[in-house]
Amino acid sequence: MADYYIDVVNEKDEVIGKELKSKKLEKGFISRVVAVYLRDSEGKFLMCRRADGKDDAPGLWDLAVCGNVESGEEYEQAAKRELEEELGIKCDLKLLGKFYEEVEATKGGILKVFCGIFLGHSDETPKLNHELVEFRKMSLDEIEKELRESPKKFCHGFRIDFELVKEKLRNKIGQG
Repeated sequence: MADYYIDVVNEKDEVIGKELKSKKLEKGFISRVVAVYLRDSEGKFLMCRRADGKDDAPGLWDLAVCGNVESGEEYEQAAKRELEEELGIKCDLKLLGKFYEEVEATKGGILKVFCGIFLGHSDETPKLNHELVEFRKMSLDEIEKELRESPKKFCHGFRIDFELVKEKLRNKIGQG
């Protein structure tokens, strides 16, 4: 994939510059990412398995989509773009929260990010691609059980994000 610019932000999530995505680990700056949970009308969440050729977390299970906020984008714009690019799905998204995280990269180093986590609702079948090669739908209880039994099947970032928002996700299911 072609390199592109992402915003560099400070500890208050204020844009202070921009840099190529490929320099993120090398320079250690803070950037912005988005993560999208997608739930269907039965309250199940779409989980996607990352392609074996991915640089970060190859072959591991993750939420519906995640990706970088490109330079000049807002969190919600990036989340909608990623959802459409990666799965071919368009839907309204609700921000569940924004968190600062330091996540260990698969190839070493620490990724420093502000992560905007969103929830969307769709019954559309995702279109898989070269980045996401398999999907399944799981209830929150199924996700929690599998995380307890086989945490290494899931991306490290997913495990962090899930703990931060699982109660909000559970509350949203109760609201229908």
